[in-house]
Amino acid sequence: MAFDLYIKDERASIEHYEEGMFDLTARDESFPQLNLIFQRFYDDPRIEPHQSNDLVHELIALRSEVVSENDYKYIVQVIDRLLPFFSKAYKTGQAINCSSD
Repeated sequence: MAFDLYIKDERASIEHYEEGMFDLTARDESFPQLNLIFQRFYDDPRIEPHQSNDLVHELIALRSEVVSENDYKYIVQVIDRLLPFFSKAYKTGQAINCSSD
């Protein structure tokens, strides 16, 4: 199932096969926003701009943890795709609306 994120007409997504990213953060309290998204994955959450800023920092931290691990190369690609999206939401002060299949 895809998890789609929207800022007005702009869209990003986390595909079903990319959800493994959340397995890496689920047991780690240093990723509260990523864990919140995963907990509310099917509730179509809304991500406020301040949360987007926190997500940028959490994604950078996660990326630094997995970048050298071959098993997680796909996660680096997901992070690299999501970082500019969350950054834009924060910098423009726009909330992100989410929906899942």
